[in-house]
Amino acid sequence: MAPESIDRRYLQTPFGNVHYWVTGNGPFLTLIHQSAQSSEEYVMLAAQLADSFRVVGIDLPGHGKSSDPDHELKLEELTDVALAVLDELGAQRTHILGHHGGVSVSIDLSNRYSDRVDKVVMSGGGTRSSEQLEALKNTPMTRDLPLDSDGDFLSQTWAVYRKMSASKTPPDVTVRPFAVGLQARLRPFDMHHALYRWDGEKAREVFDKETLLIRGKEDLYSGDVAARHKQMANSTYVEIADGGAWLFYEQPEACAKVVRDFLAA
Repeated sequence: MAPESIDRRYLQTPFGNVHYWVTGNGPFLTLIHQSAQSSEEYVMLAAQLADSFRVVGIDLPGHGKSSDPDHELKLEELTDVALAVLDELGAQRTHILGHHGGVSVSIDLSNRYSDRVDKVVMSGGGTRSSEQLEALKNTPMTRDLPLDSDGDFLSQTWAVYRKMSASKTPPDVTVRPFAVGLQARLRPFDMHHALYRWDGEKAREVFDKETLLIRGKEDLYSGDVAARHKQMANSTYVEIADGGAWLFYEQPEACAKVVRDFLAA
């Protein structure tokens, strides 16, 4: 897919201008990025799927090329931004794919606007204990590393991003989410605040969409996706080899195949 085949647009919302892009033809497939990243993590996936789907990538407020909101948004407000983009595109129904934090937005969108959502793909949306959740809440992020004139924060951040990569992921792949993450540290807010304060388990109790659960085999932050699969009667579970937390940067072709097979079934 050539860069010019992506149609980049902006939508004015109550939370500022929201950047989104569309490409391809067919049923709508909406992609929701993870915290502190952007829709750029899906560009290579979209290249693989544009022949079968109208693929939509959204930079949620405070991420990517979208404006910064003036306050920490609730998860429901992030969901409403995604819905506003779908309304702008005239998408009455869509498949949804969310990665990590994007899984929560996908669940909320499916629950609150069920008639607008067909199938759902959740990447890295596994179970976590209350102790694990508390540990995540209390663990400083790379954006919290203090800036220093010698640039030590850069090497520390790079070490974290390499650890989050799969063992076979080359540096020229890791550098892409690394660059997006460096930009994110300059933003006042990101999705983590909303995610940690949203009652995800309660939302999952009423979630009823046909779902594909996928996990990069080396994803340190996926949670227990196999356990989640056992909890969800209407779900399919697939692991992606040589994939880490940056799964859609690392293995776009493999991800596209399992997503296409699931949505076409």
